[in-house]
Amino acid sequence: MNTLERYRNLSNEDKGNLTIYTIYNSIHDVIKENDAEISDEIILDIQELAYDIYIEDTFSNVSASSIGYFITECYVKDNQFLEKIDEISYDDILSAIENDNYDFYKDNLERGGK
Repeated sequence: MNTLERYRNLSNEDKGNLTIYTIYNSIHDVIKENDAEISDEIILDIQELAYDIYIEDTFSNVSASSIGYFITECYVKDNQFLEKIDEISYDDILSAIENDNYDFYKDNLERGGK
């Protein structure tokens, strides 16, 4: 069976979750590339954040998979990343993704953010 046929056989629920699946795929790519270990709880947190950013993005049009990949890379580089970005806007995160700026949140912290 080719991929088109498999797509057509997906349930409506699975078709509705394709964006989330692409985020999970990106997360697992980073895990594999970095030989990292990330708990399921953190994977879910990354997926939820990436999906929220993707849904709220009205100008940048960054792909869901790129967002998931970037956030996971940030987490792998700094396991405290998810705790440090609470007060950073989605626009700042999207700008960091577009500029490959993995240290973007450190600049925000120095300016008085969390």
